[in-house]
Amino acid sequence: MANIILDFDGTIHDCAKIYVPAFRIGYKYLTDNKLMEYREYSDEEIISYLGYSPKAMWDAFAPQLDESEKKKVTEMVSDQMELMTKNGKAVLYSGAENSLQRLSDSGHRLIFLSNCLHRYMELHRKAHDLDRFYSDYFCSEDFDYIPKPEIFEFIRKKYGGEYIIVGDRYFDLETAWKHSLRSVGCTYGYCREHELDKADILISDISQLPDAVGKILK
Repeated sequence: MANIILDFDGTIHDCAKIYVPAFRIGYKYLTDNKLMEYREYSDEEIISYLGYSPKAMWDAFAPQLDESEKKKVTEMVSDQMELMTKNGKAVLYSGAENSLQRLSDSGHRLIFLSNCLHRYMELHRKAHDLDRFYSDYFCSEDFDYIPKPEIFEFIRKKYGGEYIIVGDRYFDLETAWKHSLRSVGCTYGYCREHELDKADILISDISQLPDAVGKILK
């Protein structure tokens, strides 16, 4: 059996449904207050920032902002996403719960690892009753936003055995590539073209994950 480290947004959670409208509210604040010049952003452009930590996202999107403003707009977007989650707008991909259950029932240890805020992780943990499937939880805020390959060092010290990394962005699978681990790339998420080419297996639907893990472990 294996330790399976799973990204959350874009891998398990179809987060564009709450991220895009929340981002637009944060962006409106920036333009209304003359902190950025207004321009139209497509949903696809906004989605391209999914997978970044909040700090890395604003550093990339608006590097000219003061750190205090980045923190303020991060909180604003987070508040909106939290409100939508509490109102039932946050949804997991169809088939995600079944796949997680199958992996858990097979004896694998499922570990949550996301470039997110701690409160976001705990909110979704409760909203989707993730404790049914997951054994442990890690998020980048708890480690001062260091990259996932560095957070993995803490996970590896806690749990021995074999690891498989699952995610939809380079930021996720980088852990596998830097630590010589095997990986599953999720092309149904928010990856760009060729971003996951180095994954051991690519899947186009979350329902394919249990079989992909089985093939890797053969």
